Amino acid sequence: MTAPAPAPKATPAKGRDRYLDTLRAVAIIRVVTYHAFGFAIFPWFPAMGVMFALAGTLMVRSIDKGAFAAVKSRFRRLLPVVWVFGAIWIPLMIWHDGAPREWSYGANGDSPIWQLGFWLLPVGDPPGSQWGEVAWGVLWYLKTYLWFVALSPLLLKPFRKVPWLVLALPFALLGLAEVGLLPLEDWWGSTFNDVLVYLGCWLIGFAHAEGIIKRLPLPALFAIGGAVIAAGIGWLAGPGNTEALEEGGRAWSVENSSLTLALYSFGVVFILMRYSSRMEWLQRHAVIDRIITIFNSRAVTIYLWHNAAILIAMTVLENFGIDIWVAWFPLTWVLVGVFVLVFGWVEDVAARRKPELVPGKVKVVAAPLQPGAEAAPQSPPVPPAPAPAHYGNAQPYGGDPRYANDPRYGDPRQQVPQQYDPRQYPPQQFPPQQYEPRSPDPRAGGRYPSAEYGTARPRSDDRPDQAAR
Repeated sequence: MTAPAPAPKATPAKGRDRYLDTLRAVAIIRVVTYHAFGFAIFPWFPAMGVMFALAGTLMVRSIDKGAFAAVKSRFRRLLPVVWVFGAIWIPLMIWHDGAPREWSYGANGDSPIWQLGFWLLPVGDPPGSQWGEVAWGVLWYLKTYLWFVALSPLLLKPFRKVPWLVLALPFALLGLAEVGLLPLEDWWGSTFNDVLVYLGCWLIGFAHAEGIIKRLPLPALFAIGGAVIAAGIGWLAGPGNTEALEEGGRAWSVENSSLTLALYSFGVVFILMRYSSRMEWLQRHAVIDRIITIFNSRAVTIYLWHNAAILIAMTVLENFGIDIWVAWFPLTWVLVGVFVLVFGWVEDVAARRKPELVPGKVKVVAAPLQPGAEAAPQSPPVPPAPAPAHYGNAQPYGGDPRYANDPRYGDPRQQVPQQYDPRQYPPQQFPPQQYEPRSPDPRAGGRYPSAEYGTARPRSDDRPDQAAR
């Protein structure tokens, strides 16, 4: 009995770590939620550190295939998204606040006109108006990311030789900056500070890709991560909190000190990157799995436009007298989805993928047969019809051997099917077959024929013991 053919089943794309994808999606949700509510508790989950660590892991795999190609590919994927973002926000800021020289941004109240080039290549904080800070305020992440991408080929070689020394380097430099021995001033100082704060997390991605974290025993892993976290909190309890409190900032905020933020983020991410899960349960929840895929495929678009979505949602509902978060926060996510539909395809074009409005379409493949099941019978292929004789110089009748080019019959193209002629091909005569006479039946006193039963042997009743009876 033939088993029924199993129904096709949906399978996620291979080659992706769904645990890391889930971790990135959670980090993006935390960023949006923190910017919406501003709760001091949210920075204690180092979302930006998680995103940098995941990107560092992928960067190592790409560098091993070709360093220049890896850097070029990431710049190519990111810059078009930034250009589209700037092409919308720069005219809006000019319309709202006037020319760039009137934006009043920078250390001296304005920014040099040449820094507008950071909107094209964001290796520094691009200038913008105070009203447009909702836009340019998020570009520090992309600026830092591009610096990490450019420095990765130079950092990977020494990291593979002395990984722990390279991991400690950014904290040593940040410590010098915190005590004033390493001044970080002007636009390059802000950029250098951002790079040092999250360089440790980027290097954790290196350690994850090289298997260093996986090989650590769990007690050593928690000891290292816990010690770094304790060092960050200890610095916050002492000198790290002083300047923030003098400026009227929040007490015990992990963002009060660059060194505290760097140490704490490193310790938490160091532990999180050890865990691994196949996340097979996602296959039973298609909606959640699709959402995680969308967050990973549109991470840059969501990050760039989420602040604008928050501002629009709150402004629109305030005009109707609605100022409650259960109304404007869901509307924020709706607007984020609108921005993904409108601008998300730019990420596909930059990555040279087929543009999609909503990424993550599940590929449907046929399930393998169960043990013992037989494949459904398939009809044999239909042979092509023979070519007619009048088609140019083609083989007449598809090369049928019955139309062989026999000179006795002239042109084969004018031939008709040859008929069997018994006069030309008389039947073959065979001599009569000689048959041996039938052997006597052994039961009737004969012997077994040697040709059929082996060597002749006497009947059982011819044996001496039988004759004596």
